[in-house]
Amino acid sequence: WYQRRVREAVVSTQSTGSSGINAEYGRRPGPRRDLRESHHADKLPASLYKNLTSSNWQERYSGIADLLDLTIKQPADVRHCIVRVSDAFTPRLKDPNSKVNLYALQCLLRMLPHLETSLDQVLTPLTEQLIPNLASQRANIVTLTSQILDGFRVHVDNIQLVCEYCRIMKSQSNPRVKPIILDKISDMIRDVYDARPKLIEQMAIPILIDNHDCLSSNSGVKQPRFLCRSARSAPSSKYGFAAPQRNRSTQTRQRSSR
Repeated sequence: WYQRRVREAVVSTQSTGSSGINAEYGRRPGPRRDLRESHHADKLPASLYKNLTSSNWQERYSGIADLLDLTIKQPADVRHCIVRVSDAFTPRLKDPNSKVNLYALQCLLRMLPHLETSLDQVLTPLTEQLIPNLASQRANIVTLTSQILDGFRVHVDNIQLVCEYCRIMKSQSNPRVKPIILDKISDMIRDVYDARPKLIEQMAIPILIDNHDCLSSNSGVKQPRFLCRSARSAPSSKYGFAAPQRNRSTQTRQRSSR
């Protein structure tokens, strides 16, 4: 009888003690942690996700139109559940149906200003679906994709964007894609170098140098302009872009003596 009463007392103490701790520190039950996210997710209709992932191309097309309309009218709600939206929408950027593929690119280009910095959270899923489009045989697909990537430069953190492009280049082998990505990296060097010089010197410039041979006439990028722009943006004698100060002074003295 004594041992049974002791066990009951221990169990009672443990149960009241745990609730007492929760009451003392004001802890809420676990499911309420995501109350705000669920609240915003509930504002988006369930039909949106259903249509975006439908096997019927017309329903997918309709889902993209609905997402564009919601992004313009309710941008805050879309931004707060951007990851869930991205999971359903990004496959449409490489949709097997040409009409859906083209329309998804057109709508994404229009949605960029409304999504703002929330794009940072889904940059990798977006680029993984967008980059293969640069190798498309359809000129309008390539043009739209390039315009979206240019839009990222305005609406996405450029440091993160340079890192993403460098990651892509390390695994990219398509000769139609590489020149475009290299040119976009070189365009951002000057702005990013001011904030993160080591990032440019250790990551971006080596990639530019290692891949400069892949630049061809069809990319619209000339090798001299490409290398000179990189040199002006992030001069570094380590990579042979700029002569050391000592050598320039020597040249000046030689000219003076002449």
